[in-house]
Amino acid sequence: MEYYALFRKSMAMNRVSVLLAILFGLASAGVYFLDLHIPVGGGLLLEPSEIFVTLGSALCGPTGGLIIGFLQGIVYAPDRNIPAHMFAAFLWGLWYAFFWNWSLKMPYPKISRIIVWTLTVPLYYYVLLLPLHVFIYASYTLDAPFLSTYLVVASEVVPEMIGTIIATDIILIILLERYSAPVNLHD
Repeated sequence: MEYYALFRKSMAMNRVSVLLAILFGLASAGVYFLDLHIPVGGGLLLEPSEIFVTLGSALCGPTGGLIIGFLQGIVYAPDRNIPAHMFAAFLWGLWYAFFWNWSLKMPYPKISRIIVWTLTVPLYYYVLLLPLHVFIYASYTLDAPFLSTYLVVASEVVPEMIGTIIATDIILIILLERYSAPVNLHD
């Protein structure tokens, strides 16, 4: 599929993608309301809401990612900001549409997708979500310096990122091939 056509199709929404995005967003918000987290030692917690955000954005596309990011971000406001979650989820949904399409050309599409997923989830955390979050929240709300705040938060996110990678990899392995495509790219 040509890049422009893939972009346009990935941005489209249908009833299924909207419903799924709302469900993924509510699941992510539910993690906060139910105070679900796993202590991993040293005062660090694995907070599993990003499992729903990354998978939901991938499967619902970038526009679905906006919905999911909004629903997740609003329950954390102002501690975690809504624009950072929305933008990161949007870009993750767009990224997944492109690498899902690329994986179809590989000899083992599912294995290729899981490898790329595993290698790029850290980029989601350290290049998209954390910089946006720290820039907006720490720089403006806390009036704290960006780099030092980012470095502190980056080290605390490692358990959550590893948990997200493991959980989402397991789900992607179990997920039937036909359901691994973004909903709006189904023919």
